[in-house]
Amino acid sequence: MKLVVRQSASQALNKVSFSENEGVRIEAIFVGSCSIYVDHYLWIDAKQEEDVLKNVDGIPFLISSESANHLPDILYVDYNPTLGYKLSSDEETYKYNLRLTRR
Repeated sequence: MKLVVRQSASQALNKVSFSENEGVRIEAIFVGSCSIYVDHYLWIDAKQEEDVLKNVDGIPFLISSESANHLPDILYVDYNPTLGYKLSSDEETYKYNLRLTRR
């Protein structure tokens, strides 16, 4: 999976203080129901053993193998000060109005 961090998101995330072994967790959780649905979250979290660590513009991103199964080949992270963070691909917007919080 390729992670593309837009300039506005990079600027906002570079202001975040991470402790050792922490990063921005991109989480995609399958929600079972009568339709296929995946919910998306952004957390500041500690790296777990099964996580893939991706450094983009000096920002550590954490993605579990389970979340990677539900994410596109290219994922964009964008930011708008009023609307928060947005996760999208070339085909669709997965979630917007995301706030980065500590888990």
